[in-house]
Order: sequence, then structure tokens, then C-alpha cells
Amino acid sequence: MAKSPSGWSAGWGIKKRACDRANGNIGGLMDWDEFSNRPVWEYELKLEPSELKLGHFVRKMNRPWQETDFPLQGVLVDSLEIKRWFQEHCSWVIVDLDRSPNKYRPARYRAPQPSGNGEAEDSHAIQILRRSPINQLTLTRAINEYQRLDRQAEELIKQIELSGPMDVPTAARTVDHVAEAMEENPAALVWLTRIKRQDRYTAQHCINVAILCMGLAVGLEWSRKEIREVGLAGLLHDLGKVKVDGEILRKPGRLTVTEFNEVKEHCRYGYEMLLEDELVSRNVAEAVLCHHEQPDGKGYPQGLTGAAIPPMARLVAVVDAYDAITSNRSYDPARSHHEALGILWKRRGAQFDTHTVESLIRFMGWVTPGTLVVLNTGQLAVVLESPSQRGLRPLVALLTRNGEDWELGLSVDLDSEESKQSTRPLGIEQVLPDGHQGIDIGKLSEQMAAARAGP
Repeated sequence: MAKSPSGWSAGWGIKKRACDRANGNIGGLMDWDEFSNRPVWEYELKLEPSELKLGHFVRKMNRPWQETDFPLQGVLVDSLEIKRWFQEHCSWVIVDLDRSPNKYRPARYRAPQPSGNGEAEDSHAIQILRRSPINQLTLTRAINEYQRLDRQAEELIKQIELSGPMDVPTAARTVDHVAEAMEENPAALVWLTRIKRQDRYTAQHCINVAILCMGLAVGLEWSRKEIREVGLAGLLHDLGKVKVDGEILRKPGRLTVTEFNEVKEHCRYGYEMLLEDELVSRNVAEAVLCHHEQPDGKGYPQGLTGAAIPPMARLVAVVDAYDAITSNRSYDPARSHHEALGILWKRRGAQFDTHTVESLIRFMGWVTPGTLVVLNTGQLAVVLESPSQRGLRPLVALLTRNGEDWELGLSVDLDSEESKQSTRPLGIEQVLPDGHQGIDIGKLSEQMAAARAGP
């Protein structure tokens, strides 16, 4: 690999305004403990690939993106595999600090542990999603569990709207079924969280948060009891919004102070409803109450900081934000999986718990099952499987139009020798938001469950 000139870190900044350690004028984008001996530019930094850390977002490099398997807009270094690729193929990279974490955390990092102590090893458990295949059998079961959870969420919403008691025991049993399916094969359930229909946002958001919370908890090796509790908290976390004026929730523009204060009350509304049910654990109720608290103390309703925020609430907060960012809302269009991870990184340590953000990125990976992508041929495709050993070149299904609908076409293994050795190796050029061009993951799921043969 070509060696960079000596002293290059001091003179090769991209932005023209340098920040020295004395004035600390970095705008909160990074800490000085990692780059204490290095002048830093405001938003970007040029590095040797060996200096890349997990969580850095590579924006540029010394070769065209078209010659790689990465999207043209850059890539998040979320595994040692990606770092090794840059080390083998590049002499320098440019990191976007605005989309990167402040501090490097090693492979063994302290993840949120409700049980108290111990460290999570991210080389195995946290990559469960990438070791989980999707086939006809697993997707069929996942659809059944998803529909069961869907019906339960709708029923809970109706019960609250009618000011009746919530049937939490039935909801808890439903979550138990989903948790069992999640432990066996999470990929199919995570695939279904890509179903995004704006007219059913409240129910689908609660379902998706429940599923992703349980998936991340499985990856972090939480106990079965904790997995079920965080799943129930995810399902119930926003049900207090049913008591908020619907006109406020659907308002497309900026809320007034009074309106926003009313929206913030949904945490207390949900918490108070759960306190009335003696079958709901304290962990679940506190997660619902505190899922908008922030490490910097600027959250609500209590303004808690750091470790005072319950671990389950920290996890629900990050997953809640991820699903919201990737969904179409009345005031904000859906962002892609990559954009959502970048936003979470930017706000980690302030709005979101750092360790939980790191955990989610390691769990979800570069692309997840159900992610919509554009290949370098211009074809649209959906990711089917992305095993960790070949995460940069996943198995995808091409998408074809049939009138106003989209259908699954041929499955293409981007890691096959045929794909890699052609004159123009197939690769992913761009990661798209869920629902792009009206692509309905729900309909694609039904097609796959009916037609795709499993191994």
C-alpha cells in the first residue's frame, strides 16, 4: 500500500479552518482524547486506512467508488471486514466527522446490561442477524407472528380510544410468541419491519419497535425475561399518544410550544395507564415513561441524565428513533438505513446512549434483510441475506414492475465468482429509503412466502 507523506495529518485537512486543542472550537463533533496530537478540521479528516475505527464514516478515498461494492455516497465502517478492505485497496481515506462517533470503542465494549455486569462480545451474538437465513418456512412463521402482533397493537389502540382497560396479558403473550421466533430466526422478522404504511404509522411503528428491541436484546444476550419485557415496552411505548390530540400529531409543520408540551405528555399518559395494571413489571412501565430521556439531560419528562436512565429505556429510545427516521411521517420523509445510522451516530452521547447506538449498528450491519438498494447496473433490488463473512456483497432479489406493483425477480448472489469476475462486477451503488417508488415490502413478503423455496 502506498505510504502517505510524513506530517500529512497536519497539512491535508479538507476544511480550511483548523481547530487547535486550546480553543476546543470543534463544535462538539469529536473529543480530543482520540486525536490529541493531531490538528483537526471542522468536518472532515484524512486518515491512513490503518487508522480507521469502527463507526467512522468514509466519505472519500483515493479510488473511484464505482470500482467498489460500496454505495457512491460513502460507507460506515461497522466491521473489521470493511476496515480490512480499505487497508488492502486504499492509501488514504477521508472520514466525515459529522457522521462518525467521537470515541473509538474496541471489539469488546460495554453494552447496556439490565442484569448488572459483564461485557458483550460483538463477534458472535451481536451478529445473529447476519447468520440468520430467510426462507419460505422462516418467513411464513414471521408473517404469522407479525400479523398476530399487528392485531394486538390495533386492539390496544382501540381499547385506549374507548377509555377501556388495556388487555396487557394478551399483549404479553403475543410478545412471548414473537420473542421465541426472534431467538430462532431474527432475519425474517427484521425484514417485516421494513413494511411502512403512513396511514397505519402508529400501530406499525409500535410493532417495528417491539421487534427490533427484541432482536437487539437477543444480540446483546439479555435474559429471556428481559427480552420479553423490552419487547412489551417497545409495543406499548407510544400508546400514550392515543390520548394526545390527533390534529397535533398529524400537523405537517413545526409545533407550537403548547402543542409540543402536549405531545411530551404521552410518556406520562402511557406510564399512568400501565401503573393501573399490576401484571405490568416496573421495568416495562419505566421504559415507557423514560424513552424520551437523553444522556445530556435535555430529554423529558424528568430530565434524567446518563446512568439514571433505565437501560431498557435507553434501548427503546434508540430503536424508536431508528424506525421513526426510516418511516414517512407527516413532517419528515423517510430516510435510508444508512442515513438513519448516521443521524444516530451524530447524536450519540447527547440525545442517545452511545453504547446502545453502537450495539444497534453492529446488530443491523451495513445492509439488513429487506433493505432496498440500487445496483451499479441501475436495477432496483431488495436484500435477502447479508452474512457477516460477505456482508459487502449480499444476496439480493431483483425487482421488476408489473403495472403499479413490484414483483420479486431473480435472486443474485453478489458474492458469487460469476458476479465478481465479470467485466463490471455487480455491486450496490445506493441504499434507498423504505417504500421507495411505492415498493411494498408487505406484498413482496407474501410473494416470497408463497414462492421462494428454502434451503
